This record gives sequence, C-alpha cells and structure tokens, in this order.
Amino acid sequence: MVRTGGHKREDRSRSPQYEQVGRSLLRTAEDLATMAEAKYGNALAILAIHAAIAYTDALTVAYREMKSTDGDHAQAATLLVNALKNQVPPAEVKRLRRVLNTKSSVSYSGTYYTLAEGEGLLAEVRMYVAWAEGALRRAP
Repeated sequence: MVRTGGHKREDRSRSPQYEQVGRSLLRTAEDLATMAEAKYGNALAILAIHAAIAYTDALTVAYREMKSTDGDHAQAATLLVNALKNQVPPAEVKRLRRVLNTKSSVSYSGTYYTLAEGEGLLAEVRMYVAWAEGALRRAP
C-alpha cells in the first residue's frame, strides 16, 4: 500500500470551494507579478504554491472525497495519484512535486527569491492549474 500521508474525508460537494480558493490565490499571484517589484519574489512563489495546493485539494476531494492534512505538503502529490489513479499524467505529478518541494525553501529558509524565480514558479503552477481545471470538469 502506498503511503498517502495524513488525510481526512471531505464531502465531494466542497471541491468547488477549494478550486475557488486556488483560483483566487493564482489571480493574486498574477496581479503581484504584474507589479514587477523585485522584493515580491517570495510572496509570489508562496501564493503560487498555495494555489497548487488548493487545486490539488479540489481534485482529491472531487475524485475520492479525501483532503491532505499532512504537514509534508509533498504528500499531496502522492494522495493525488492515489485519488485519480491513471488519470494524472506523470508530467503533472512531477510538476506538482517540484512546486511543492520548493515550499520550505521559499517560506522558511531565509532564501531570497528573485522576481524572476517567483515568476518561473508561477509559470509552472499555471501549467498545473490548466491541467487541473480540465480534470475537475471530468470529475465524477
């Protein structure tokens, strides 16, 4: 059995709420990116990462009524694979893992992220969200 980390049951009807949160975070990140202030690299990256997390929650709730509660956010990718099985392209799992693995560095390490680095992470999240929105439209 694959370890999916801590998770809880969440009614499928709540999936759109997680999607709405993800969409809001993504739009905020995009707005921040248009300001083009170098000092906003970390904030932009954090918003993008949390948008990816919210979309992942929306997917796992929609498909399997499960939401990750694990403190290790990387476990959300494992839960996603468990919830959607072969409906998740390996490239999107890899992309999500890459995004989630930057969370600690961006948030807690004292590492300064440039605006370009934040924008690069936002670009990755946009691609993941494009796939996630399509998968949400096909959800049961």
